[in-house]
Amino acid sequence: MLGVEANESELRERLTEIVCATPPLMQVLSVARRLCLPDWLVFSGAVYQPVLNHLTGRPLDYGIKDYDLGYFEASDLSYEAEDAVIRRVEAAFDEPLRSMVEVRNQARVHLWFEAKFGEPYTPLSCTPQALDGASVLANTQVTDLT
Repeated sequence: MLGVEANESELRERLTEIVCATPPLMQVLSVARRLCLPDWLVFSGAVYQPVLNHLTGRPLDYGIKDYDLGYFEASDLSYEAEDAVIRRVEAAFDEPLRSMVEVRNQARVHLWFEAKFGEPYTPLSCTPQALDGASVLANTQVTDLT
């Protein structure tokens, strides 16, 4: 295990090793890449849970309840357009991943967020803005993993 003094390059290398050793996450990343969704990211527990599991000696996919896949398409903010993408992503997976991959258009989150969570949500201009400090594995890095 790397110490606290590990540099950014070492940390990236270690993250890559952990992600590559997590077959379900690699499958989600590979399928997302193949689907060519605009400005896509896999984020949240799908990325940080394998790291925590590695650090605590658990199986890397232990405790992962879903795989959050965000994309950004501002040209059509309708639910119907997002639903078409959701159906396309679902069709690309077999169970259990079909039920575990949750895809959302980050360009339209502000349209439903307040009704669901009771707080306003500022419209975004790209998927990474949704993270606000969360762990992320950007689609531009997937090339190095697959």
